[in-house]
Amino acid sequence: MFKSRNKKSKVLDMVEEDLHAINEIKDASMSIREFNKIKYPAPKHYSGRDVIKIRKRLHVSQAVFAYLLNASESTVRKWEIGAKEPGGANCRLLQILENKGIGVLV
Repeated sequence: MFKSRNKKSKVLDMVEEDLHAINEIKDASMSIREFNKIKYPAPKHYSGRDVIKIRKRLHVSQAVFAYLLNASESTVRKWEIGAKEPGGANCRLLQILENKGIGVLV
C-alpha cells in the first residue's frame, strides 16, 4: 500500500519547487486565483478515452488507478465508458498523472 503522507509531501514539494521558480511571485499572500492564472490554469476536460489512455500508459488496473485517484473502481469504470465525467480535483490529478507520471503520487 502507498502512504498518503508520501503522496502529499511529493505533491507539495513539486508545488513548492514551482513557486520558487516563478519570478513573478513576490508576495507569499498571493491568492490561489492569482497563482492559478500564472502557472496552473484549470485542468482540461478528460473524456473516457483520455482516462483509458492515461491508465493504460501507466500500466495499471482500474482498481489501482482508482486507488491513486482516491476514487472507487466503479467511478473509474463509469468515466471510461462515458457514463460519468471526472471533475475538479480528479481532473487535476489526471493532469498530473498525464504530465508527470505515476511517480509523483507514489
